[in-house]
Amino acid sequence: MIDFAKLVVTGADARNFLHGQLTADMDHLDYLYEHAEHSGLAGLCNIKGRLEAVFWVRRVQENYFDLYLPQCISEAIATLLRRYLFRSKVVIEVVDVDHVEAVEHIPQDFNIPWVVEATQGKYVPQMVSLDVLKGVHPRKGCYIGQEIVTRLRDLGKNKKRLGRISLGNNINVNISDTIYAHNEVAGEIVSVHENEALAVLVLSELNQPLKLSDNIDILKVWKDDNE
Repeated sequence: MIDFAKLVVTGADARNFLHGQLTADMDHLDYLYEHAEHSGLAGLCNIKGRLEAVFWVRRVQENYFDLYLPQCISEAIATLLRRYLFRSKVVIEVVDVDHVEAVEHIPQDFNIPWVVEATQGKYVPQMVSLDVLKGVHPRKGCYIGQEIVTRLRDLGKNKKRLGRISLGNNINVNISDTIYAHNEVAGEIVSVHENEALAVLVLSELNQPLKLSDNIDILKVWKDDNE
């Protein structure tokens, strides 16, 4: 179970600042599934286009945003964002989130590929299907890592996508555990909840029997129809 915090981002330049840092459009926040108005997914990439954080963003007012994320990386991400403030009129505060608030404001479906310490800087948004989940705006201008993310999108050759799997008889499954197809690496665990997990899966191996220490079953893969 993930403990959440939120970055409370306020100030006259809050909207413009976040719009220039995150993968989402701050005026058109979105998510693949039904969700509250003025909220949606977003990612923060590094200059190599790899995700440092995934947020559930709630726009409270024009220049007032709550960015929910795993508590374990909240302070580090706040520090990272503050480096880009320069003279922007923006204040970023870290606030712990209790269970009641998390349930009220964050989707409870097991669909969001939250980034934690073990997975920071490992995946471009397409690998965790953040684009399919509508956390990457397809026509938005510049943000950190945007050139790489856009180039990969335009190539249209995604080799890895996010999937939800049933763990079956596997026990003691942890983030970063490797999934195999025969002797080939076929994926990696990114999140675990009860007897299911989210994993980055190699698309070319999806028709093979997959296993950790024991067999697993694929429940869903978030990918484009032509992949």
